Amino acid sequence: MINSKVETNSKVETNLKKNLLMLFSRDGVGVLVLLIALFLFLSIASPVFLTVNNIANLFVQSVFIMLIALGVMFVLATGGIDLSVGSILGLSGGITGWMMMSGSGMGIAILAGLLTGLIIGVVNGVIITKLKVSAFLVTFAMLYIARGLLMLLTKEDPIRGFATPEFAFLAQGSVLGIPTVVLITFIIFVIAYFVYNSTSFGRYVSVLGTNEEAARLSGVSTDKLKISVYAVSGLLAATAGILLTSRLTSVQPLMGNGYELEAIAAAVIGGTSMFGGKASVVGVAIGALILALVLNGLDLLAVNQFYRLIITGVIIIIAVGIERYMARKS
Repeated sequence: MINSKVETNSKVETNLKKNLLMLFSRDGVGVLVLLIALFLFLSIASPVFLTVNNIANLFVQSVFIMLIALGVMFVLATGGIDLSVGSILGLSGGITGWMMMSGSGMGIAILAGLLTGLIIGVVNGVIITKLKVSAFLVTFAMLYIARGLLMLLTKEDPIRGFATPEFAFLAQGSVLGIPTVVLITFIIFVIAYFVYNSTSFGRYVSVLGTNEEAARLSGVSTDKLKISVYAVSGLLAATAGILLTSRLTSVQPLMGNGYELEAIAAAVIGGTSMFGGKASVVGVAIGALILALVLNGLDLLAVNQFYRLIITGVIIIIAVGIERYMARKS
């Protein structure tokens, strides 16, 4: 009788552990719990947090990192890394602002900004695949190159006076009370979700990150796929740069500085593995919201902004630790 009870309890405990592992391994559910916990804490800690203006500002704060992180997610899922996205954001925004200031139409200026990010992403991918140089070294070098080009473009002074009402509307306007920049980001989120979860491109990305040799033997053009994910990363970073330029209506020489680390943090917090083969579009979005919540909370609680770096670092360590633990259990 005693042995029977022990076995029953053991089975219940085992099933409970399995259910918990399943819960936290689903698409973004684990980080969703963390997001809700932070949301509830700030709701209690600050009477200003739940105001309409603050919630709208919170979503707007999150979208720029979210866009970059969605691109970085594809790169990380293949086992690569992209450290150049923050500088691509700044340079693409700078190109857009500079062209508009020089008399180009908004459409041409935006296209030039997008092409800037796309081309840099392709260059990163080509160097990594054809010259067999480490992705870390290539994108780290590109971080400096793009930043240097932006400083040359701005001559170390901000670019101002170019924003038309139509351009400013992209990140400052609203449709039915919803900020335009949030709507644009939501559309891109839906596209990224569909591409990663419902297309052969998304499946190949995961296979490549899991086992590159197996992907190659399966007929996947691994070089083209790697170039493609870096191109996507550059394009989304450029999109974020153009929207941030619209938001600020100016371009600073250091615009986007440090965004690459926050984008990687958002992806990792959201369940994307830095070792490849695993990613979550929903998780990335939640990870970006968590980082925005941390920043927003620090502002509302009047906490020294230097603690943001410490808190972000701690969150990354916890997220990576949980991700590795879940991977071993799986």
